[in-house]
Amino acid sequence: MLKTYIFGYISAKAHFMQRFLSIIFWCQKENNVKTIQRILLAVLSACLLLSGCASGETAMTYGKTQISENVFRYWLSYYKNIFLKTYKDIDNTAESFAMVLENGQTAEEYLYSQTVENVQMTLICMELFRQNELSLPSALEKQIDDYVDDILKEYADGNKKTLNAALSVYGVNMNMLREIYRDQEKSGVLFDYMYGTNGTTPVTEEEYDAYYEDNYCHIRHIYVNNQYYYVTDENGNSVFDDKGSVKTAAMDARMRAEKQVVIDAIDAALANGEDFETVYTTYSEDQYYENGYYLTRDIDFISEVVDAAFALEIGEWQKVESDYGVHYIKRLPLADKAYTEDANADFFPDYENTVKSALFVDYIRSLLPEVTINEEVIARYNMTDSPVNYRF
Repeated sequence: MLKTYIFGYISAKAHFMQRFLSIIFWCQKENNVKTIQRILLAVLSACLLLSGCASGETAMTYGKTQISENVFRYWLSYYKNIFLKTYKDIDNTAESFAMVLENGQTAEEYLYSQTVENVQMTLICMELFRQNELSLPSALEKQIDDYVDDILKEYADGNKKTLNAALSVYGVNMNMLREIYRDQEKSGVLFDYMYGTNGTTPVTEEEYDAYYEDNYCHIRHIYVNNQYYYVTDENGNSVFDDKGSVKTAAMDARMRAEKQVVIDAIDAALANGEDFETVYTTYSEDQYYENGYYLTRDIDFISEVVDAAFALEIGEWQKVESDYGVHYIKRLPLADKAYTEDANADFFPDYENTVKSALFVDYIRSLLPEVTINEEVIARYNMTDSPVNYRF
């Protein structure tokens, strides 16, 4: 079932867009904790109402900045493409968007509401950019212009009328698209203005600590792999597949029986009250991280382990099974400022920027009640009927 995550992300013109707003830490499953990635908060996207363009009515206003009806249509089609790529449980059918989620909303209601919120947050960034009299670097302006020129050549053979006809499906034209791309970058400039070097909003040590305490769980992990083994050649060297990954194969009955002996021994030891740390040292096949694991709820790691870890109280342990084997998880107290230790670096990649990004999102979100939405205008559109913008 489509999970009801709270988005705060989105946008992906990969050629020049920064990623810094998110909620969803978008993680491709690598099944390797050493590749833990926290996709920081994702990009806020936006567009100001352009004078001289047939942009329709005003959809949203914050301060002196507006989002037009046509630009709202653009973002609806753009986010629809993002959602369809991200959530494999839905496809571009009315039946799929009518699916009821765990939160009681339909996919249409949920994804549409998230789009509206994202556009509002973008609008706020645009207005703050204006209020602080910021500007885009000239190099970035050129990069955007070059990107639009590339689009013109690739999709319209250099013919502006052809490109405008293609863009009209999404409610915009070439000039409006160029402004949208510029506006996408303004949130990144605003972020740097607030949280970059010599920024206006320095992060305190207390804020770094608070983020750590609110978002991390510390565990010791006893692991027995009773599912697969790594394939080796006649010389004992690992064999790799076409993608460069080490080949694995399912264990046969004999191998699994040998592993079961170890699992039974662990079960007996823990049932008899033996020290968890001693059992870990004696039996665990995973002893890579001497300080244990520091998990977030959205970490790219085995979901059964993460879910169990956060359900435990400090000092409690639980046995869980997954497609990777058998896991014994004990929740430990958070060590003081673990994010500063080199031994824990895999669990805190770019921690400073992660915290800054989270604070930035919280600040922008706190201003949402100040946005004026023209409900009559946005009610004309929905996610189900919106075209899928997979090109622009």
